[in-house]
Amino acid sequence: MRRAIRVLFVFLCASLAQASTVAAHDPAIEAKATPTQAPQRISYDEYRRDELEFLAKRSRIALFSTSAAAAVGVALVTPALVNECVRIASSSSFDDVRCSATGRTLLGVGVPFLVAGVVGIIISGTMFGVRKGRIRRLEDRIAYEKASVIRWDPARTAFVF
Repeated sequence: MRRAIRVLFVFLCASLAQASTVAAHDPAIEAKATPTQAPQRISYDEYRRDELEFLAKRSRIALFSTSAAAAVGVALVTPALVNECVRIASSSSFDDVRCSATGRTLLGVGVPFLVAGVVGIIISGTMFGVRKGRIRRLEDRIAYEKASVIRWDPARTAFVF
């Protein structure tokens, strides 16, 4: 068994080594690897803004997804309560609700969708709002720093505030 494991390991190492040498001599990959111009360095604030925009996009997708789940829950619960369930008045303070088999099934599937969707809407909506607020504050700070920096204007040959 150990011999088979060693043979498999050697085979994997050899195939990886060959794949790397083939990739190193591929002219298409070499053309992509050599940049035509030097990459532009971005500041931390710009990096953070890009990261927050990515996270806000994910929160927006989560908000739409949980809204769809809540809509499915409403679509399943509404006909169950309207058509398949009957409220029976009792002498106690609580009314008794009797449902058919179809109504119980619709409620059993629809209520979890509805509850999970509503909770997801609350959570993802809050996350989306917080992230969009952080993006706005960060963009304001970036704009303020660019506006308040002293820089040389070659057209006027003077420092500009």
